[in-house]
Amino acid sequence: MAFHAPGSWEGRAGSLMLVGWEGNGLQEPLGLLEDFGPAGLVFFRRNYPPGGGPELREQLARIGARALEVLGRPVLLALDGEGGLVKRLPPPHVQLPAAPMAALMGPGRIFEMALEAGREMALLGFNLNLAPVLDLQVEGGIMAGRSYGPDPGLVAGCARAFMEGFRAAGVLTCAKHFPGLGAAMEDPHSVLPSIGLGPEAMAPHLRPFGELAASGLPMVMTSHCLYPGLGLDRPATFHGAAAAMLRGRLSFDGPILSDDLEMGAVAGNLPVGEAAVQAVQAGHDLVLVCRRRRAIEEAHGALALALASGRLDASRQLASLGRLGRLLGPGATGDDL
Repeated sequence: MAFHAPGSWEGRAGSLMLVGWEGNGLQEPLGLLEDFGPAGLVFFRRNYPPGGGPELREQLARIGARALEVLGRPVLLALDGEGGLVKRLPPPHVQLPAAPMAALMGPGRIFEMALEAGREMALLGFNLNLAPVLDLQVEGGIMAGRSYGPDPGLVAGCARAFMEGFRAAGVLTCAKHFPGLGAAMEDPHSVLPSIGLGPEAMAPHLRPFGELAASGLPMVMTSHCLYPGLGLDRPATFHGAAAAMLRGRLSFDGPILSDDLEMGAVAGNLPVGEAAVQAVQAGHDLVLVCRRRRAIEEAHGALALALASGRLDASRQLASLGRLGRLLGPGATGDDL
């Protein structure tokens, strides 16, 4: 594919995407930058190079330099670094404990560990950690092993310390999974879950997001889940009420990111291209497509067509780019937009 100028519909579509790749070499991520012009790249364990940390640092430096060269702007370089089972960097890199164990150590220790891990991530070249988890611990829920606990005050305090530790290291964070996935009994990686709690019962699940939003939370990821008790008869990914709740009730003005559109909760119900368009229509600033180049092509093409046809308002894309630019600093929106 040929590179699309940032001001073209294809270039604008790319700025709405955070994408991943299959292998552990450098050509794939460089190709994604040149062919799609994404807002950023997301790194997984499968991408860890055989040369370890030094090779990874070199790869990320070359990706960042290439982004400035061809896009005229920096890009997000992200990974999931929650701790416990959800980690992308193997030993001897810093290994954070799982959230339930971290909660026993307290916010002070969480800050110290996050600062240490954040400094290493920044040294390698990452600028975004797709964590912390703000979901509450619910008996039988799928997030129990990734949650700080059942109490919203405890979760908010631990997550704030995590966020501030990474912030002190110069790494952005992204809280997930809004409006709360703790009560889900089925895994959206495989199927579409539903949480039937009404507004009063869901209020504690929203509280950590509200508290962190008031503390300067950089980014939020939504969930692939139904919330019929909140009037969300479609997944939060595709329902404008979820973004409206963040923007209105919680006064959050940072980027809103979808969860991976290749997950079973979405793939079993919508083609990835249509899912990307509907997620942006619902108020997302970025859509996540984590693995297959074909899926990235489909999402990118659908977004470009939707922008060109007017199905997606181009001013919304500019607003999304502005939110991202405020996080990444001067020059983050490029010269052509």
